[in-house]
Amino acid sequence: MKQAAGLGVLGIAAAGGIWAAKDFKGSKQRLRPPGAVEEDKYLTMCIKCGQCLQVCPYDSIKLEDIEGKAGVGTAYIDPLARGCYLCEAFPCVLACPTGALDHEANVIEKVHMGMAIVVNESACLALDGKKVTKEMIGRIYDHTAVISEEERANRKVEMYDNDPEKVMLQKTLLKKLSEQEGKSCSLCADLCPFTPDPSSAIGMVSKGGGLFPEIRDACVGCGACVELCPTKVLQILPYATYADVYEKKKGSNNA
Repeated sequence: MKQAAGLGVLGIAAAGGIWAAKDFKGSKQRLRPPGAVEEDKYLTMCIKCGQCLQVCPYDSIKLEDIEGKAGVGTAYIDPLARGCYLCEAFPCVLACPTGALDHEANVIEKVHMGMAIVVNESACLALDGKKVTKEMIGRIYDHTAVISEEERANRKVEMYDNDPEKVMLQKTLLKKLSEQEGKSCSLCADLCPFTPDPSSAIGMVSKGGGLFPEIRDACVGCGACVELCPTKVLQILPYATYADVYEKKKGSNNA
């Protein structure tokens, strides 16, 4: 995961052959929490207090360790380990004491973290109509710290009335995930947390006799699809916009 986090935009381009990444600044390697201001400004405003991490209901936010390039304690998200699930009211934004996470970005319409891109098309299970297996689901159970060892081992959670909200939210995600077992894989689209209409951010389209994810202009780069994908088909370009990535592609194709 450290290798993936350090790969950077230019590294992704080299590994996946993605046309757009080479045109995007390679210095923006970390995915920041919702509401993060422009990167240079973010790095000066983040005081490394960890309050965003403490209130995150999905345990999505991490703090840079001694190997990080932006200073120990700087908040980031590694979507391969845990994407952001765009929870209601964005408590991470409200908890930030300095405005490194812009307090105006506390509704989904004002949140933009980056843009999803395809980095490994041939690995997509939906192209071959492959089914979701318990092993694929197990990855996400292993990412989930709030469940019991028994639940993790059995790949099945039990919901209790006295579960704290954080536990309830993460168990609900796992239940939705388990409901996909045995179905043709479209986890990235089916569990996209963008509201009110996930299909405006990502959807499955016909391709090569199968299906394939299409990233759409409402994508906010939360990284949930990256975590959920069993074969690492997708990645996030932090701070990139739909225009940066997909409209440039259209322009180059028309040239």
